[in-house]
Amino acid sequence: MREITYGPGGFDPSKPNNNIVSVEEHPDAPQIREPLDPTGTLAALLVVVGTLTLTDAANGVHLTPEDLIAEAEAWAL
Repeated sequence: MREITYGPGGFDPSKPNNNIVSVEEHPDAPQIREPLDPTGTLAALLVVVGTLTLTDAANGVHLTPEDLIAEAEAWAL
């Protein structure tokens, strides 16, 4: 996300750089996901313990690998 701060009077195309005083880049906030249902949670657990591959588990419960990864990462929090 980009945050633009203007000088007194706000945006003014007649001033140098349109009266911009500073521009700051902020990383995007992490997306908040709902916890997976019990089947998705079990699939993530089976991947973590090495019983299933990530791809097989995700395909088996009709989720994306990223969904299972996000679930497992949330456990670490």
